[in-house]
Amino acid sequence: MVLTAGIISYGCNSKPDNLNQKVVPSEVALIEHTAALSEAEGMQLLETHCFACHSPKSVSHDEMLAPPLAGIKHRYKTLYPDRNTFISRMTAYISKPSEENAVMRGPVRRFGLMPPTTLEEEKIRELTAFIYDNSLPAPKWFPKHFEEKHGEKWN
Repeated sequence: MVLTAGIISYGCNSKPDNLNQKVVPSEVALIEHTAALSEAEGMQLLETHCFACHSPKSVSHDEMLAPPLAGIKHRYKTLYPDRNTFISRMTAYISKPSEENAVMRGPVRRFGLMPPTTLEEEKIRELTAFIYDNSLPAPKWFPKHFEEKHGEKWN
């Protein structure tokens, strides 16, 4: 039982290889000049490109193809509370998914590595800025799942 808990804890709480890398000034400039998406635009992009796998409408954890986006956002904000770093790291991962830079290695083992997206990097940056700046819907079952796995209340 302790070994299982340790594996689960490692899976969600392991650190990506790029954790301590600084965001370079040229990337900060790109982020700071990223167009802000309206709520309608951002939600439409999420519906079109993200929610097929990261669905907030899933009925159970077992039917998910990938972790809920609200949970991913929480993990990114925990590791990268600074807006520019959050956007940089999430954009880099979505642009070129890799196990080394995954923030949730347990879900990567369960679901596999995220497939490449058709979005251009600028649009990914706009979307990750939208994710950082806005509340995301979570599946109804997710708060209980989060609390069981992490021993803390989902907020």
